[in-house]
Amino acid sequence: MRIAFFGGTFDPPHNGHTGLAEQVIASGHTDKVLFVPAFSPPHKFGLPVTPYSHRLAMLRLAVNATPGVEVSDIEARLGKSPSYTFEVMSALKLEFPEDRLQLMLGSDSLLQLHSWHMSEELVRRWEILTYPRSGEMAAVEDLCKFWDADIAGKLVKTVMKLPFFEISSTEIRKMIAKNEKVDKLIYRDVKVYIDNNGLYGSAEK
Repeated sequence: MRIAFFGGTFDPPHNGHTGLAEQVIASGHTDKVLFVPAFSPPHKFGLPVTPYSHRLAMLRLAVNATPGVEVSDIEARLGKSPSYTFEVMSALKLEFPEDRLQLMLGSDSLLQLHSWHMSEELVRRWEILTYPRSGEMAAVEDLCKFWDADIAGKLVKTVMKLPFFEISSTEIRKMIAKNEKVDKLIYRDVKVYIDNNGLYGSAEK
């Protein structure tokens, strides 16, 4: 089975995350999408991030009714700070030795992939699935600044032809803080959880 590792902060998880997972599966690029919330995201080190337990709980609520999608708490079990994708995927391979792991990331992250921990080993060891992000389409010329031409060409070909899901967790947090409606952006159960726990400046109930 092909399992696509989908890492992120998911602060909060929204309909764009689950919609993307459904599209990747429906398009035949993978068989299962495994959401892996970051325990201590390196790219947000030192920045305020909602506690892991809340993000994990919200993500489980968000994907509850989505076929072919699961959530893993492996980063918490590893307990490393910061948590690097290479180390997490290596640990996941021990859990799924018979399956084919893939790394799913956005085209904006593809442009920064060279700066990731063990980036060359990531590209060599695992198949990359890149989903498009508006205004962040990688070109071979951009990637050749950091990669050999053959690797750059390989990475550009990983971009999947899928619709954009331009929903931002940052904007959702701001909307909730202003008491604006986010019903069309996140699942109802996630919003109830946010309200009940007073997250993002929402009124605690």
